[in-house]
Amino acid sequence: MKNLNMVNRILLGLVMLVPGLLKLLVVGPSGVAKMTGGIFLFSWAPMLWAWILIFSEILFGIAILANYQTKYTAWPPVVILSVAVLFVTVKWMNLAGTSWSSVLLHLIALWGFVMIGCENCKKH
Repeated sequence: MKNLNMVNRILLGLVMLVPGLLKLLVVGPSGVAKMTGGIFLFSWAPMLWAWILIFSEILFGIAILANYQTKYTAWPPVVILSVAVLFVTVKWMNLAGTSWSSVLLHLIALWGFVMIGCENCKKH
């Protein structure tokens, strides 16, 4: 069971780290700002939110991979993935156009982060 938890933690750390690095190195902050600018919660400062998103994904991905304070570092990815599901992945105006497999994958990853956070809360 311990090895399974370690594999889960490594995969979930990569789920945050790889997209963060892709956003930084491939898409670029301006591309992420265009994405966040379309979300009404973040439209007032899209470049600021783009940098916060990129920095958070990289930072928390590394922290989870390093098993650093997972009691605390597992929860910001839950917020990031929740916002991604609610405002990016689900197309509320056209539910038929929603990629439900992507929604399911986001929810599975979200649940994994919740499990990491809750598991470490019980230990302390």
